[in-house]
Amino acid sequence: MASTHVQPSRFQWKQSKLGTWEREADECETFYIQLKRNGNAYYPIIGCASFVTKSPDTRTTDEADRKENGVRRMVYDALLKAWEVLCYEHPTLRSRIEHDKASGICRRVYSTFQDVDEQKVWLNATFKAIYTDEDPLQWFNSQEHSFDGSRLLVVTPENNNDFHPTIFLQCPHDITDGVGILQLVDQLFQHAARAYEQGDQYTLPAWGDEHERLSPGLRLAATLPETPSEAQVKRFAEIQTQNGSIYTHPGLLSLPPSSSTAASSGKRHRLSIFVPQAITSQIIRKCKEIAPGVSVTHVFMSALAMALSEIQPRKEESYAVRYVNHSMINLRPYCQTPYSTPAHAAAPYHTVSAQALGIDLIVPGPSNDAKDEGRVNELRKLAIQVRDFYKAVRPASMQDEQVVLSPLMFASLTTPPGSDPHAVSDPPFCPAVISSIGNIGSIVSATHGAFELTNVWAASEPIGAGVAMFLDTWNGKIELSGVFDTRYHDAEYIKKFLGRILDCVSRGLDVDE
Repeated sequence: MASTHVQPSRFQWKQSKLGTWEREADECETFYIQLKRNGNAYYPIIGCASFVTKSPDTRTTDEADRKENGVRRMVYDALLKAWEVLCYEHPTLRSRIEHDKASGICRRVYSTFQDVDEQKVWLNATFKAIYTDEDPLQWFNSQEHSFDGSRLLVVTPENNNDFHPTIFLQCPHDITDGVGILQLVDQLFQHAARAYEQGDQYTLPAWGDEHERLSPGLRLAATLPETPSEAQVKRFAEIQTQNGSIYTHPGLLSLPPSSSTAASSGKRHRLSIFVPQAITSQIIRKCKEIAPGVSVTHVFMSALAMALSEIQPRKEESYAVRYVNHSMINLRPYCQTPYSTPAHAAAPYHTVSAQALGIDLIVPGPSNDAKDEGRVNELRKLAIQVRDFYKAVRPASMQDEQVVLSPLMFASLTTPPGSDPHAVSDPPFCPAVISSIGNIGSIVSATHGAFELTNVWAASEPIGAGVAMFLDTWNGKIELSGVFDTRYHDAEYIKKFLGRILDCVSRGLDVDE
């Protein structure tokens, strides 16, 4: 937990007179803390995994035992134990935020269990086995999901003869991020596999020393100074000025709200589209053929901009539009050991690129076909532009400006006290952003002992009227998903838009469907 380097004292974990462990939240954590909805619901990050289970060789289970849900009981018991061990190894999952209204400072606080009864109450509150007659994702979309800390939900369809549960690991986004939540899912199943195999012989940890593994904030993990230098402040101001010129455009692109939306209070829904393995292989290969260094991420980012331009209203003459976005950057590789490892998955070690990406396009007039050859060739040109942007903002070391400027970047994104970060303009401006998670299989193993994971994904909620999209690959298939607020968009509308993005990719790469 402690660093051998001289670090900002206010960001160090220290034991208080009350026996709790406390430290000040840094700019990254503060940004996500202020995204709470209605002041009491955490802004979440979610890791999901569906799985099937094989009976361990050491335990043969006959049909009568199966009817009595013997395997199900063993699975739930294993996951419950795994959840306890995961939180013991990552105690930050159980930490809470306390806000001092007088100073405006947010402090992260951790308390160990006082006795066994308190531990049982916590387990019962944070581990939930849910039976439903709905598909797990349908059930998930129908929930409000207001929660006050990390929790694990195990959802099992009642009308499914095959035992195929889905876990939803929900954490406040100020506790972890996309990479971290997937690392936690992988570790959860590592523990569950051992607990399932060993049964009653599995040993649970003795709580009391877990505070030694509390994760620090990004400042300490990346050895950043408590305050930025004058040169860094000046450089960040220069970048913000450059960004201002990028955002100053009369035709900034967003996803128009669905015309059928009329709900006064919405829910956040997720849906996705999978690309078959054969088509995924073509897309990956043809992305590389565009130019050296062009990736699937660059192509889909370009296709998103094109898809947005295609659904803008046509005018008598063609007109210019611009798509603006920033890149999410995983900073774990640039943190000091052990914070660069999955041992500190319960921490938001990432940033948003200080520089903005601007993609200029033309919305054609009514006499032009948006799908002509010129539009097809445009994807390749834009993909190279996006590649160059990503290459320019990718950190090369711990001293890179994207790392050292990350506190200033998060501070600039944090809304002032008393303002609503989810406030929406009238009419709603609905930004559509895409985050590339990459190959999930490189983070989460598909097999853990008796557990075989059939699908894994991670997502967070959109801000305001925006649509949060995620690009990843699992089991050789590209998945493009979107999380949206039903007040502004309906499911069919979002599904069609995701399909339009894939269509732009297919046309631009000349994929044989």
